[in-house]
Amino acid sequence: MITVETTDATVRVTIPKSDVPTDRLNWFVDSLRLEAIARQSQLTEEEASHLADQIKAGWWAANRNRFTKPAE
Repeated sequence: MITVETTDATVRVTIPKSDVPTDRLNWFVDSLRLEAIARQSQLTEEEASHLADQIKAGWWAANRNRFTKPAE
């Protein structure tokens, strides 16, 4: 049985190992960590959009040849 205990400052969730596959539990914990990091971020939406554009451009430059035919 999954139990949840709360205090003024924390939430403790107890999950028996047999109830949830390890990969799903890891995904869940990673999602919570990502949420916590995002809430602490001072990045504006405009800065995030610019960063995403830079990441996409860099990825495309590194992987373009995998998806297009070479120029003849």
